[in-house]
Amino acid sequence: MTSDMEIPSGHVGNLTIDQERKLKQFWTVLLQSWDLNFSGTDLSAPVTTGDAPKGHRRWFSLSRSQTQLTEETYSAIPPRLFATLKGLSAGPNEFNAIQEILTKLSGDELRCAYLSILKQDHPDALCLRFLRAEDWNIPNGFIKFITALHWRVKEYKVDEKILAKGEQYAVEQSQKTDNFAEKKDAEGFVVQLHTGKGHFHGCDKWGRPICIVRVRLHDPNGQTEKALDDYVIHCIEMVRFLQVPPVETMTLVFDLTSFSLSNWDFPPVKFIIKSFQENYPESLGAMIFYKAPWIFSGLWKLIQGILDPVVAAKVHFINDAKGLEKLIPREHILKELGGEEDWEYEYIDPESHENDKLRDATTRDALLAERKVLGDELFTTTTTWISTGQCSERRNEIIEKLRDNYWRLDPYVRSRNILDRTAVIKEGGKIEFYPVTDQVQAREEPKAMNVEHIETAQSTTISA
Repeated sequence: MTSDMEIPSGHVGNLTIDQERKLKQFWTVLLQSWDLNFSGTDLSAPVTTGDAPKGHRRWFSLSRSQTQLTEETYSAIPPRLFATLKGLSAGPNEFNAIQEILTKLSGDELRCAYLSILKQDHPDALCLRFLRAEDWNIPNGFIKFITALHWRVKEYKVDEKILAKGEQYAVEQSQKTDNFAEKKDAEGFVVQLHTGKGHFHGCDKWGRPICIVRVRLHDPNGQTEKALDDYVIHCIEMVRFLQVPPVETMTLVFDLTSFSLSNWDFPPVKFIIKSFQENYPESLGAMIFYKAPWIFSGLWKLIQGILDPVVAAKVHFINDAKGLEKLIPREHILKELGGEEDWEYEYIDPESHENDKLRDATTRDALLAERKVLGDELFTTTTTWISTGQCSERRNEIIEKLRDNYWRLDPYVRSRNILDRTAVIKEGGKIEFYPVTDQVQAREEPKAMNVEHIETAQSTTISA
């Protein structure tokens, strides 16, 4: 991993004056959606929204007349938020979209949903993801954000059904016989775990975690659609813990070695793309199709047709290890991909007591109460930052405390996974992409790995 990584433009630590102003306006809209008594930023300055790339979804046209917009028509939108959005040239289409979501997700629920999606992330970084995804168009970014929050907490229930249940629950359900449908879903989820069809290992030259999908192992009839969808979300949530600031993206490698038409399955492809584009925007740094055979060219046209142009620009077709070296150091390219690293995926089953802390509701609730207080402080100091332009040391302290709070909370809300058992994710959010010890030792003796050993092995250890 490069030691001195430059922070990309539009990210925390590298914002232009105009980008910072738009971030403050986004925060204003977000805070006002919770019906806080906050007036927000000065909207008198011209807002340059930017043009969405060709093929990019647009919610509205700035040329629409605003005369039809009245507070009475959009009663679910708080008055201050209504006025702010109107000042940002929002039109009927986006007001309708916002009204629809806020009818389903109250201000308090939206506030809680924000703290729920905010794990160890920097709060501004989370907002900036959605702003960049919508070409800095504030109403569009806000719609994408609250739609993603609604999907997360109301539709898919990610924290309850994916993070809290996790691998151990799937393994247990796969061994039961009382509910055929649940058993079938669980069996399909476990198949993904044991085959390593999609797994994480290491990072590229920019510190981006690598996910390798061995497409040849996919049998469209080998699992239910729900099992595969759940596994996709499980993996995307896993990689979020490996994205250590300033890294915010991942490298996704589709290994098409020995690919045949019997492996082709369009529905999961569409689900993966939709997930990244709608619910986890700006999470892909590179998408690699490795050793694509000639029969894949026609299928690529189908995939390209549903890709956002911004995502499509991150696609690489690579045919050998030398090509991969442009993105991944050769010593960390796996032997099965033509590289030098002698590592093979091996699944380690959950241990019987590894999730005992999930049952400790007392500690969990105390940490959640602490998190709520910190969240309230974050929102208060953010309003001051927006109003005065001064980003106080106190706000930065609260952001660090929120990150620390999450990692203390983590064992009480998230089921352990293969990355925990192999000591890639270590206690307190430390990430070690290349643990020194083998997988069994990593599981049994994670505390034995010290800084001296890590430096000797030239491994990559960073803190989330």
